[in-house]
Amino acid sequence: MKKIMLTALFGAMFVMGASAQKVNQVQYQETEANLLGVTANAAVRPLTVELKIKSQQRVREVVKIPRTIALFAMKGDPANWRSYAVYEVSRRQNCDMLVAATFNIKYDEVAGDNEVEVEVVGYPADFVNWKTATDADLEWIRKGVYTTSDRTAISAAVRTEVEDNVKKR
Repeated sequence: MKKIMLTALFGAMFVMGASAQKVNQVQYQETEANLLGVTANAAVRPLTVELKIKSQQRVREVVKIPRTIALFAMKGDPANWRSYAVYEVSRRQNCDMLVAATFNIKYDEVAGDNEVEVEVVGYPADFVNWKTATDADLEWIRKGVYTTSDRTAISAAVRTEVEDNVKKR
């Protein structure tokens, strides 16, 4: 009798164990066919835009970043502090960007400062006159345009009257 009870008990445990394992099972199905290049591709003509300085007067603003955010969320990286400061000043000035932005970062961990202070100086500016690039724009772009993010190669773009006269001929 004990053998029958023991066998029935093990049988019931086996059935419960098998059904419990079914709950944790994951179903997966994959179907594949010959792919015939279903990706879309397009050639896009770039946009050009003018930058309009809002004021000839530089703005000088201080952005304070709480220590915990500056050190942990922003990983203690001054590049992240500068980026956030430019964003914050642009938001305050209601402009698209700051031209010729300079920074002064103050933080003294030894003194136990509770915040990082970033002083930002620059000219507020907006992007205006968005338009599709013309052939003349594309020619100028192909010659090599340096952006302000390429700090090692910045130089002023100067177009002289001699160049204009040569192109007219």
